[in-house]
Amino acid sequence: MQRVYFDNAATTPISEEVINAMLPILRGQYGNPSSIHAEGRSVRAAVEAARKAVAQSIGAGTGEIFFTSGGTESNNMAIKCSVRDLGVQRIISSPTEHHCGTHAIETVEKVNGVEVVWLPVDAVGRPDYQALESALADSGGKKTLVTLMHANNEIGTMIDLGKVSGLCRQYGALFHSDTVQTVGHFPINVQETPLNFMSGAAHKFHGPKGVGFIYISPETPIKPFIDGGAQERNMRGGTRTCTASWACQSPRTRHQRNERTRGAHLRCPQLFERKTFRNF
Repeated sequence: MQRVYFDNAATTPISEEVINAMLPILRGQYGNPSSIHAEGRSVRAAVEAARKAVAQSIGAGTGEIFFTSGGTESNNMAIKCSVRDLGVQRIISSPTEHHCGTHAIETVEKVNGVEVVWLPVDAVGRPDYQALESALADSGGKKTLVTLMHANNEIGTMIDLGKVSGLCRQYGALFHSDTVQTVGHFPINVQETPLNFMSGAAHKFHGPKGVGFIYISPETPIKPFIDGGAQERNMRGGTRTCTASWACQSPRTRHQRNERTRGAHLRCPQLFERKTFRNF
């Protein structure tokens, strides 16, 4: 019996396009991207091309994208560095966030004494926007970070990213969104919908596991989360994984080409399923 894979919210299979993009680098571009010789420079060029592609896909500048090991690291970086470097004293979030988010929040609550406000959610997991606005209005002068995932990884519920962004701007709060489930599938533009931090992971849009990125707004610069060398423009120590970074761009490019078709599949899954299962 032929098996059909439906667990794409957990991870997606690597696409042939990504594999084909990675193979030449795996076979022939083995230099360290931090090295100044030709082998290193060619790999660094590939990393920077990937960074540019990721930046363009969300309307960001290349200097605002930093590669990480995935969504968990990016979320921890945004939450913990906001407290450490930006003076955040209060965090507003939802109890239905991914564990890497809730556990990071619980850590800064315990270690740094950060006040935490957990928003109520409705029957399908949507946060209460009136409660969010009330919590923002009642900050008591404390610098506040709102951290809400764009789409839930278990139930698929999406927040109104624009609405939350607008409320945060209105009340002077920082905004971080875990967009791991949506980036590469839904259009996001940080110029149109301002965020301070945004997290992504390649394996959720048909790239490899073990690589992700964080978008950091120039309005809210933070210090490195992982100490080490001067990689990632002094923001993240550790030798860069060129093939994985390069693979970040291929699914995005493909998504941009197929956005209309993929969007139709997402908006009308029943029709998509009927067409698909005719082949089985």
